[in-house]
Amino acid sequence: MTSKRLLCAAFCIIPLLARANPVQIDGESLLAFGIVAFWALVIESAIVTLGLVSRDVLIIPLFVTLVLANLCVFLFGFLPLCGKTSLWILEPAVVVIDGILIKIVASAPFFQGVSFLGVGWRRSFTLSLIGNAASYFIGAIAQRAPWIIHTYSNE
Repeated sequence: MTSKRLLCAAFCIIPLLARANPVQIDGESLLAFGIVAFWALVIESAIVTLGLVSRDVLIIPLFVTLVLANLCVFLFGFLPLCGKTSLWILEPAVVVIDGILIKIVASAPFFQGVSFLGVGWRRSFTLSLIGNAASYFIGAIAQRAPWIIHTYSNE
């Protein structure tokens, strides 16, 4: 039980490590976007994993799988549709897809501990919503949308 608490505390420190990254995020590079997107995905997966610790899941395998699943949703779902679909439709769709993935992944026997309690749909969708909201705000705060060219006029 103590090791789970230490692991949870370590996951809570991850945003501080992202901020202390020695790479200078200058706001104009693809590298900066990649770093922030990566940490947003990691933080989202960490929140979901922490939300499932009480259900007796295997933390590390679940966390790694959720990072990969979120990366796939981001690369093959969100990015291709970002300019073609309204964000009012796209963001809820991502939350629903992530919620389904959380339920499916947590239901796999190799992610379950000895006293696994199960993960319901409400928990999976709630964790998906919280995780996606956190990743959005982490991305917005850390990056301030540098991939968007801001034009300022002196008029």
